[in-house]
Amino acid sequence: MRYAVWNNKGGVGKSFVTFITACEYARQHPERKVVIVDMCPQANVSEVVLGGNGKGATELEALLGKTPRQTVGGYFDERISSPHKITGNETNFLLKAASFNDNLDDNIFLVAGDPSLEIQAEAINQIAGQTLPSSSWANVHQWLKDLLLAIGRAHPNAVFFIDCNPSFSAYTELAIIAAERLIVPCSADGSSARAISNIGQLIYGINVPQAYATVSFSQRAKNNGLAVPTVHVIPLNRSTQYEQKPSKAFSAMYDEIIRRAKDLMAQNSTIFSAQADTLFLDIPDAHSVSVVTSHLGLPLHKIKLGKYNIHEKDTQVPKDSLARYKTAFASLVGRL
Repeated sequence: MRYAVWNNKGGVGKSFVTFITACEYARQHPERKVVIVDMCPQANVSEVVLGGNGKGATELEALLGKTPRQTVGGYFDERISSPHKITGNETNFLLKAASFNDNLDDNIFLVAGDPSLEIQAEAINQIAGQTLPSSSWANVHQWLKDLLLAIGRAHPNAVFFIDCNPSFSAYTELAIIAAERLIVPCSADGSSARAISNIGQLIYGINVPQAYATVSFSQRAKNNGLAVPTVHVIPLNRSTQYEQKPSKAFSAMYDEIIRRAKDLMAQNSTIFSAQADTLFLDIPDAHSVSVVTSHLGLPLHKIKLGKYNIHEKDTQVPKDSLARYKTAFASLVGRL
């Protein structure tokens, strides 16, 4: 199964949700290979996987310095030269995470991110827009899917978690085509609510202005016989809670997110792979847990209670906060 973690709004915790979900999935399913795929030019999730803040950045720079770059951008370099057929080198870009970060379980792997995705987006658009061959748009939009399918053939039990950039640029389109299901993290604000409607328009063609209907991503995917993923779970992230429930202010914003998602479901239920009663999941604010995880590249099940020294300051991991967070992500993985 291939999951994309995406929301059209930035700052909702996509990269963090990708990392924690993948690590928890790996813990619950030690027999599976879990592949984190970084499709964000900022490569934040790659730095966490490669060892956390500081160490992870150094490791990523080393991967970017290789020839070819041992990143998703390095693979796309090869596809820009060979846009209409796979190269046969796909599995060369799969990294064993524990080789860089011994905090991670042995069944976690990484396809590292690359800042060059921003530059490559223009080349992707140009090649996809060529009139010959007639399959150009479809071929180019399956580059990432080709990579993941090749890894899947080498490792038949693999499951993929794709961290996406919020912008619906060319590389995000490739990530969406590569995925089978969507995880859509939302935070308690009006922009997240609007982003739910944006997902309906951008991916599924719901309420696209008539002037753009024939050139929209959804219509082009349909015309080229390319399937788009279904919305599978909407984590209501960073919830400030009172007595283990979202506070009134957070509940009010989450209600609007839920209303918009249910409105999309009423318009086209086939774009969802979950029922309304299992679609939404509260995830409490992680507070210091997220700081420790990101700084050290630690999955939840490796975090111990007590103090951690982060940039020469003691950071406390409280028992209740860690327990609530573990419970929330165990529940999220249980829905996948």
